[in-house]
Amino acid sequence: MKKNVSSQSMDATLQDFLGNKPSLETPKPEPQPADTQEQASGAVQEKAGEAVQEQADETPQVVRRISGKQRRASLEEYKEAFLTVPSIEDRKPVFLSRSTRDALDRIVRMFGERRMSVSGLVENIARQHLDTYGEDIEAWRKL
Repeated sequence: MKKNVSSQSMDATLQDFLGNKPSLETPKPEPQPADTQEQASGAVQEKAGEAVQEQADETPQVVRRISGKQRRASLEEYKEAFLTVPSIEDRKPVFLSRSTRDALDRIVRMFGERRMSVSGLVENIARQHLDTYGEDIEAWRKL
């Protein structure tokens, strides 16, 4: 089962999985003294027009509710993709940070079957990644 996933949606999925939410805040302009504000008002108005145009080009994200049925279906899809016990021959060690290892261990304990392990989950994630990006990686290698 190979899915075409854009790198942007893959990044968003990874951020969501890791519990990191990208910041949507825009930096606030620094306050200026009153005399410089008058001189710069023309430039500020031009920049403000550009900012309004940029904001109008972006499509607002619509938050949609996900039904319990859809959540169960997505969990089954996730289990099928990542929580099946793989056959691993010629094993080699891979090192993870403690926090990453703990997060993966929690996923395996909650959703994995009896013989599932963190090593199996990492194997499945790596295989999925190689299936998804293998052709791109070969093309990039030739650049």
